[in-house]
Amino acid sequence: MVLADDAFLTIKGDGCCNGKGQIVLTRAEFEALPQNEVTTKTPWTEGEHTYRGVLLRDLVKTYGLKSTEVKAIAVNDYWAAVPLEDGDKYPVLVAEKQDGKVLTLRNKGPLWVIYPLSDYPELNKEVYHSRMVWQLIGIESK
Repeated sequence: MVLADDAFLTIKGDGCCNGKGQIVLTRAEFEALPQNEVTTKTPWTEGEHTYRGVLLRDLVKTYGLKSTEVKAIAVNDYWAAVPLEDGDKYPVLVAEKQDGKVLTLRNKGPLWVIYPLSDYPELNKEVYHSRMVWQLIGIESK
């Protein structure tokens, strides 16, 4: 379990964080950002679920990342390049909760990149599935 004042999400890259290059958010700081919800099915879960978190485009804007894509990094060093164009075109969510419950390592947390597959059937393809990084702990501009 990640506590409110523990390191929760590292964001880094050119232009990040008023020139500091990196910021480490706590859960409380992440939860203080504008929250959104996406209800969707995924290939890894049964039925539709409602995910709550911060839109990728809002994270990029808030922390001033300058690039055309970000590297979404999981706790096990898996990563995927996520084009920022995806976040501009669709409500791509960095989710912290599923159906009101905090995501844990056992159920793909602490964070999970969620694409709205149910609302946009064109996204229900392997290329987008591979960008839905779970156990997310870092976002880097490339």
